[in-house]
Amino acid sequence: MDPRYIVRQMLGIDTVRRQALLSVGANVGITAVGYLATVYIAHAAGAEVLGAYFLFLAYYSLAALGADGGMGGAAVKLISEGKDEEAYFTAQAVIRLSLLALCTGLIVLVISPFMRDFSSAGLLPWLILALGAGAVGGILSTGVYGGGSAGALQVSEFASTVVRVVVQVASVYAGFAMAGMAGGFVAGILAAILINSRFLRFHVARFGWRHVRAMIPYAAWGFLTALAGVLAGYADTVLVGYFLDSTEVGYYRAPMQLAVLALFVATSLSTALFPWISRWKQEHEIESIRHTAGRALSYSLVLAVPLVTGGLILGERLLYFLYGSPFVVATTAFSLLLLAQIGMVIFTLDAMVLGALGQPRTVFFVNAASAALLIGLELVMIPLYGITGAATAVFLAYLARAAAARWSLSCHIHIGGERKVIGNILAAGAVMAAVVIILRSIIPLVHVAILVLVILAGALVFFMVLFRLDRVMHDELSQLGRHLGLPWPSWL
Repeated sequence: MDPRYIVRQMLGIDTVRRQALLSVGANVGITAVGYLATVYIAHAAGAEVLGAYFLFLAYYSLAALGADGGMGGAAVKLISEGKDEEAYFTAQAVIRLSLLALCTGLIVLVISPFMRDFSSAGLLPWLILALGAGAVGGILSTGVYGGGSAGALQVSEFASTVVRVVVQVASVYAGFAMAGMAGGFVAGILAAILINSRFLRFHVARFGWRHVRAMIPYAAWGFLTALAGVLAGYADTVLVGYFLDSTEVGYYRAPMQLAVLALFVATSLSTALFPWISRWKQEHEIESIRHTAGRALSYSLVLAVPLVTGGLILGERLLYFLYGSPFVVATTAFSLLLLAQIGMVIFTLDAMVLGALGQPRTVFFVNAASAALLIGLELVMIPLYGITGAATAVFLAYLARAAAARWSLSCHIHIGGERKVIGNILAAGAVMAAVVIILRSIIPLVHVAILVLVILAGALVFFMVLFRLDRVMHDELSQLGRHLGLPWPSWL
């Protein structure tokens, strides 16, 4: 197939190309900054502080979901269709602020007595403050994202991450530990608010019951879907904290944060492409949806496959040099979490397409089933095998989640994977694995510089083999590189 045709199909609209590339670039920066901070905090404060902070994030995610009520996703869907945009924006803002007041009251008056350890650590006021700031930030980001400015949203998220990390690192260095971690989280949200307010093009407008009524079906299913997603994403963290302790949470979540690096291309593309697929669905541009979704999976695997392969081979050394010798106990869990990310790549893209096609109910059932499976497995596996059991449960649940999402999507639209391209990616990954195994067997990985060189050598082998096998992908990436003014090595 003509590579220019595929490029035109996937990124043929200048705005889509720019936003997809900016989304990927911003996520690279966000991921890099976040990992550097985690590495420093792991060494400076230890696993206990990291674990307590991850529990704070889990509680915040659950509370923020209640304050959103699914209205954010519903507004994005309806705003992206291009009708009554300001009315829908205003309606979701009013409803979400009302839900914020209700949710805050419930936490303070009803739930807080059951959060004694959390409250005694002084984290409850930070949770309330983060919840309020997050609600305002969510309202603004909904307007920016729904209006098609996904690139601006990525810029704000990158700035938020930088501010959060700077405040957290400085606070840990000054000895504030958990208060500094929570304060940095709030500071990051405030930074995103300032930036998104500059890109918001909507104003407060009158809305009626018909606008609210149009949002309710999307919001209801969106809320239930998000609830299942949050449970699937944080149930393991909460249950590890319940059955074990915050130190074990730190051992578990730090390598998970490293494993999800394999997702950032899929996450970036899903963020950038959702509004466009939603619009193409309204305009009956089915072929554009098929080509875009299929190509997005291929590009996501270009990063995921070498990262998972390298992580499986070098996992113990990565944990040792990045986080410190105590975290080596999580090596087996890290391997399982890495393998689980392949399933998450598939699910992330397929769930995005289902949502853009107006199938929130389907996404909910997939999320709910996988969340129930995950929680059931965690309740059995964690008491028996600790964090390795938690990772095993995640691996099994994520594979089931991906299979269910792929089958559900096939019931609405056929999006076949690019088998030849995926085969080339897997072949390049196999060659890379062989090279890395040989290098590890003949070179002792006793210094972080040697580890970095082995990683770079593996990455170089992967892309050299891939580009030799798949000239279409080579031509696409070189064309995109020239479009951005980036040099492209002739030997590739």
